[in-house]
Amino acid sequence: MKKFFLGAIALMFLSVISCKDTADKAKDAADTAGEAVEETAEKVEAAVEETAEKVEAAVEGVPSFSDPAVQEYVNSYEEYVAEYKKIVESKDMTAFAGLSQKGQDLATKAQEVSGKLTGDDAQKWADYMTAKSKEMTELAKAMTQQ
Repeated sequence: MKKFFLGAIALMFLSVISCKDTADKAKDAADTAGEAVEETAEKVEAAVEETAEKVEAAVEGVPSFSDPAVQEYVNSYEEYVAEYKKIVESKDMTAFAGLSQKGQDLATKAQEVSGKLTGDDAQKWADYMTAKSKEMTELAKAMTQQ
């Protein structure tokens, strides 16, 4: 009976020790998982901030207007400027000549929509057109220097 009792105590002792090791391992795994979650959350937060900055930079130069016709004109003008930039970079004089009609159409439309501006929109329009005028002047200089 003594052997059985000593064997049972030894078995209990080993069980307690192994349970403690298992608990420690589980705690270590939980800590590691928690750290990984924190690192992932930080990376996601940084990616979200970076994306927000890129979106803000892309939208920064294009104001929004309350009148849909004015907004449509501004969007068309942005497309025109982007196309103009590509032509300047490619140094394609044939494409540049084809762009002149689009520029004339936009000038006519600008006169129409400028009469619809009120209050804050008028100031946004003036600021936007001044900035785009400077940009177009720089692009024209780059085109003539080629």
